[in-house]
Amino acid sequence: MPELLFMKILAPLVIGAITYTCLMDVIQDVFRQQTATIQAINQRAQSEQHRQLATAQQQKAAAAHATQLANEQYISELRQRAAAQRAKEQAWDATYQEPKGCDNWKTDAQMVACVDGKNAARRAFDQRWDAGEIPGSKKQTP
Repeated sequence: MPELLFMKILAPLVIGAITYTCLMDVIQDVFRQQTATIQAINQRAQSEQHRQLATAQQQKAAAAHATQLANEQYISELRQRAAAQRAKEQAWDATYQEPKGCDNWKTDAQMVACVDGKNAARRAFDQRWDAGEIPGSKKQTP
C-alpha cells in the first residue's frame, strides 16, 4: 500500500513535471520561431535600406554626370561663340579701313562724320557677315 500512496503523490508531480517540460518546449519553439521571423524581417529591412541607398547613390552619380555634361556642353558652346566672335572681329579689322582724316579729328563735325561712317560700315559688315558673304563667316565655313 505504501506503493499506492507513493503513486498517488508521485503521479501528479510526474505529470506536472512532464507538462511543465512540454510547455517549456512549446514556449521555446515559439520563441525560436519569433526570433527567426524578427531576424528575417530585420534582414529584409536592411536589404531594402541598402538597395535604397545604392539607388540614391546611383541617382546622385547620374545627376552629377548629367550636370558635368551640361557644363561641358555650355563651356564648349561659349568657346565656339567666343571663337566665332574673334573670327568676326578679325575679319572686321582686316576689312575696315578708316577713311583719311578720321585718325585725327579737327572738328566735332568731322568726328561725327567719322563715327557715323564707321557705324554704317559696321552695320553693313554685320549684315554681310550674317548673310555669309564674308570669308570666315559661319555660312562660309564648310
